[in-house]
Amino acid sequence: MIYRSASDADEVAAKVAEKYDVRCQAFKCDVMDKEAMAELLLKIYQDVGPVGGIVCNAGVNIRKPALEMTREDFDNQLGPNVWGVLSCAQAAAALWKKHDYKDGRIVIVSSVCAHVAVRGASQCLYNTSKGALTMLAKSLAEEWADQGILVNTLSPGFVDTDMNQNLRDDEKLNKGAAGLTALNRISKPHEQAGAVLFFLSEYATYATGAEMIVDGGLALY
Repeated sequence: MIYRSASDADEVAAKVAEKYDVRCQAFKCDVMDKEAMAELLLKIYQDVGPVGGIVCNAGVNIRKPALEMTREDFDNQLGPNVWGVLSCAQAAAALWKKHDYKDGRIVIVSSVCAHVAVRGASQCLYNTSKGALTMLAKSLAEEWADQGILVNTLSPGFVDTDMNQNLRDDEKLNKGAAGLTALNRISKPHEQAGAVLFFLSEYATYATGAEMIVDGGLALY
């Protein structure tokens, strides 16, 4: 697991290792640092073992009205959300090319917000960054197909994660968000995991440039 600021990353890695009886480690790195990411994946390859896939899940959301957005807000969202994701994907693809590995898998975590501007959510730059990711995945899928690299996208709806702490803290806000979905509730993180596992698995050998929207029906309306 690669993280930038999570204080419990080592603890979470230890829990995963114990629960599933696997080796799991957390590595600190800023995904916007292309050279550092390349060095880290090489270290993981050497210390932990072969890298078969990577899930690009870095994301920042600054919520404020569009008229109040600044260039700093732009850089702080588009930087990690788009360049950071590309940096991770580049590091993996370069590693696979170096070792002539032809079965690499990249899963990019975008958002249903790549397709819909959620009613009442003032987050124009976040939405823009996710729209960019959806096309980035298609572009990389096309460009890296001859290397045997499959690139696919998961686009979640509302998920109960730290990024959505406001939905945890405000019951009215939570109900309002849930009410925008067909299932009338917020997703738990494990409900997104299946799509990621599918794209990383041998069941997805003919899927590239594909997108799976797991949003509880938010985009139906």
